Amino acid sequence: MNALKRLAIEVDGIYGTITDYSSEAYVKNIVDHLKSSVANQDIEQILYLLNKVDDWYRDNINEINNNQFVFNHKAHRNTWENVKIFKEELIELNTEVSSQIGDSGEVAEMTKKIFISHSSKDEVICSAFVELLETIGIADDIILYTSSPRHGIPGDRDIFNYLRDHLSDGITVFYMLSDNYYNSTYCLNEMGAAWVAQNDFSTFLLPNFSGEIEGVIDRNKKAFRLEQAIDLINLKNKLVTTYSAQISEAKWEDAKNKFLKIVNEV
Repeated sequence: MNALKRLAIEVDGIYGTITDYSSEAYVKNIVDHLKSSVANQDIEQILYLLNKVDDWYRDNINEINNNQFVFNHKAHRNTWENVKIFKEELIELNTEVSSQIGDSGEVAEMTKKIFISHSSKDEVICSAFVELLETIGIADDIILYTSSPRHGIPGDRDIFNYLRDHLSDGITVFYMLSDNYYNSTYCLNEMGAAWVAQNDFSTFLLPNFSGEIEGVIDRNKKAFRLEQAIDLINLKNKLVTTYSAQISEAKWEDAKNKFLKIVNEV
């Protein structure tokens, strides 16, 4: 898991440790902005604010350690150490991102893998969906789909560790929600693991889904309905932009109609 994702998990702890000690307006303003910068993934601003936190600890750590009313000295030492570690790792990450900036000043789009989180009982629709992705132009080595030997877990690899490593690396999760999905403990564990890793995601509602979106998935993020042609068109347009894919309109119409036929027959 990269530094930005880890900081998103730990920033509340940093905030709490510092504000429990100091109610000074300047300090609170710094850590308030740190939380919002982490939420916006603004690395440049995060580094500026971490430097401010680092400076504050350097000026105050002796006073904190000698304060008889402070009972969490170790928490402050660990927080300060973590701040310095995050600074170093984010400087490296910022350098990597900067190296992707072209002459136009725009950041090149990074190719992200896609994990199809699904119930094996929905294999017919999900396999057809994976075929649709490939027809749009998504390379098969970008797709992780455990119901297919071609897209699944390599031989001799521990399934849980393999999925955990990919989730930690920032893989994009496509939740294929259905009644079968919510009745599967394994699927719900996948959902929870992806949420902890703060993975980017899209939500897809299968036609046999009779419930509502529950769990840790953000219900405010509009889901794609697989039986709706307009949603498939919107998905295609998004993938073409994100992955620089190419597909002719004639080929797309054939692929879309083939997929809708499968979805409506299941």
